[in-house]
Amino acid sequence: MNILTTEDARFIDREVPKQLGISLEILMENAGRGIVDALWGEYDLFSLNNGRSINSFVLFICGTGNNGADGLVAARHFMEQGVPAQIVLVGDINKCSDLFAVQIERCKAMGCSIDMYDEFNDWSNVAIAVEGIMGTGFTGRLREVTIDILNDIDTMRSQYNFDLWAIDVPAGLDATTGHVTEGTLTYDYTVTFGAIKQGLLLYPGKAIGGTAVVAPLGAPWQQVLGERVRTITIDSDLAEKIINYRTPMAHKGVNGNTLIIGGSNDMIGAPILAAEAAVHSGAGKVTLAVPKIIKQIVQSRVIPEVMVTSTETNKELFDCRQVVAMGPGLGRTREICDLVDHILEAYEGALVLDADALYALGHVNKDALRDGDIESAYTVERELPYCVMTPHLGEFSRLIDLPIKWIERHYITLAREFAKAHQVILVLKGIPSI
Repeated sequence: MNILTTEDARFIDREVPKQLGISLEILMENAGRGIVDALWGEYDLFSLNNGRSINSFVLFICGTGNNGADGLVAARHFMEQGVPAQIVLVGDINKCSDLFAVQIERCKAMGCSIDMYDEFNDWSNVAIAVEGIMGTGFTGRLREVTIDILNDIDTMRSQYNFDLWAIDVPAGLDATTGHVTEGTLTYDYTVTFGAIKQGLLLYPGKAIGGTAVVAPLGAPWQQVLGERVRTITIDSDLAEKIINYRTPMAHKGVNGNTLIIGGSNDMIGAPILAAEAAVHSGAGKVTLAVPKIIKQIVQSRVIPEVMVTSTETNKELFDCRQVVAMGPGLGRTREICDLVDHILEAYEGALVLDADALYALGHVNKDALRDGDIESAYTVERELPYCVMTPHLGEFSRLIDLPIKWIERHYITLAREFAKAHQVILVLKGIPSI
């Protein structure tokens, strides 16, 4: 499944009209209809009373930009369908976007119920509230007046128990980073357009967006992305394409030979877990190489399918190995640095580097980072084209010599550029892992 950042969404809005001849107004019309379809998918909108009076309605809380205009389109569709809807406006209508001006005139001509937010007081009859104040263009902090409005909405929701929806992204959520600012609410649903926004998959944004519903844009927007870097989620359809299923005649000798190097006097659990995981994941043969001092205790605790050898005495450690995984519980002594460096030079097959094997392969150009040039941040000393690296945030922080808080602000971009610079597959373990 595709994921879109703020810049991706802007690019699509700009390029679809140019390349496909489908205007932004048509995309907005399709988005508004997508909101309607999403709501119909969750509710019987002809039975809005839900224990309230027969005057219950869907409330659209619309800013004066294109995000609010999507809500106006949806309200207009509801009016045509006979679903009761009301519109309240947030902001200065004299400073609205061009498309908002078009949509508000259409709503007025149709006789839609429209109030300014300060004039609205019929909260007891709200069955569903749909917020479209900001959209994907938001960054920074919410204005105090917006925080007050959101706080008011939250108070009314607590009192009258209606569901709260967001249009594209919740107000106060950065659609790229997932960061939220003061005043941002927690929503029941977010209906987003074309593809899910990256900020709805990264915390804390994922925790406040509720159930995400992706509505189609009515245009093959993927065609206009060209050479832009794409971000996707790993789902069952993608996994199915890369799984190699075994033949009925398969045996352990034809299903891969894995070597895991790890362990130290203080840490025996990590290499044992890694070796047993390799067995359960499907490796035909698994050998665990540990320091001689812990070999006996590791042999007594690991499952019998794992062969155990010593890192000091085995001179043919890499023979016939399809994969070498190195690092769990290995330790951080000078000797370990030399061992890791030797293995990186001596072994030419597929590598998995984890934990204590994750030593500096390059260094960060901090002047480039200070200037915001993330894509030029790395000076590469060694490329490892057959390598998977699996750091958690703390290990990645040590690896690139940057604080975790900074990494969290540029989570996906930094990981992507590191992987490109070193020609590795990077599995950055976090919430979520990427």
